[in-house]
Amino acid sequence: MSVAHYTDHEGIEKSIIGFCTYCRHHKLGIGINHTKEALQAAKSGFIQDTTTFKFALRALFCTCQEEQPTFERLFDIYWRKKRHDYQQRTTRKKRSNMAKPSKGSIVMMGFGQNKDQKEQEAKNVSGANKMEVLRKTDFSKISSMDTKLLDELARKLLEQMNVRLKRRLQMSKKGRIDIRRTIRRNIGTGDDLFQLVKKNRKLDKYRLIVLLDVSGSMDKYSFFLLKFIWSLKANFKNIEAFIFSTKIIRITDYLDKSNLEATLSLMSENTDNWSSGTKIGACLLKFNELYAKRILNGKSMTIILSDGLDTGDTNQLAMQLKKIRMRTNRLVWLNPLKGMEGYEPIAKGMKAALPEVDTFRSAHNLDSLLELEKILTSV
Repeated sequence: MSVAHYTDHEGIEKSIIGFCTYCRHHKLGIGINHTKEALQAAKSGFIQDTTTFKFALRALFCTCQEEQPTFERLFDIYWRKKRHDYQQRTTRKKRSNMAKPSKGSIVMMGFGQNKDQKEQEAKNVSGANKMEVLRKTDFSKISSMDTKLLDELARKLLEQMNVRLKRRLQMSKKGRIDIRRTIRRNIGTGDDLFQLVKKNRKLDKYRLIVLLDVSGSMDKYSFFLLKFIWSLKANFKNIEAFIFSTKIIRITDYLDKSNLEATLSLMSENTDNWSSGTKIGACLLKFNELYAKRILNGKSMTIILSDGLDTGDTNQLAMQLKKIRMRTNRLVWLNPLKGMEGYEPIAKGMKAALPEVDTFRSAHNLDSLLELEKILTSV
């Protein structure tokens, strides 16, 4: 079986998209934006010179030095002049052998595309544009036809986010420089360069605690947000998850199922608080009494997904949030309504919560949820 090669695709755009897919399969965090930038680099003329094109894509695709050998190996395999099982045909013309350019090499330079090929490429671009639109579309406006496409897009993007987060954590394992030991080791070296000594500190794993509001006012968002939590559980093992409305229920064990349908089936059998009223303060009180002492500490981040439309005691809400804030490293509130144009946090529950919250962001579409990556890496 032959390995990937640009001649497997017809047209520059398909070849580059194929290369991006090839890189993703080998654990490089290549997303839609990387693909668009690579296409732009090719159309700008970089593709006319292999070396220049290689350096351009390496600058776009590699986020650290450790990734460069993998990228260069994949680039050399994919963009080499001949594939390992391919021999160019030669014909004798007068006194010299001249190699006929393959169809793939002609297409590589942008020639030889017929009408059907151009139409297919236009469809690919249209599909990419639809993906971009879905990323920015409010969950409450997603049609049933687009739900499956959004699920697949979310799965791929979350996997890429997971790879990037793991890479950053692996880099941090190298440790910080130990100034004291570095100076002591280098006493008497004169003008020689310092030998840096790093602290051999074990990386601490942070725990995510996610609380999802499933009250009636969150109906348009709670299903998509539950999918998001389930995806996080699949990628980040150290998670505790809860749903709440008029009472709070721990759902961490339900998320261990291999597919979302099994999770939803178990939850429907064991929970009865969907689409009911909202008493955030009372639910957080129960959370603090039953779970907080066991799962909250300085190595945890607590995320609340709610619109803040509380019908209970807002003083109790503020008090319980303050207790959570004292136990956790960071308290994040993601509100779907914040993504609406002109939104102001004037609801009494949200006004009471904001002074106790470290980070207040939106959670109305896929792009806003992917912003969680920045929050996680800043802890």
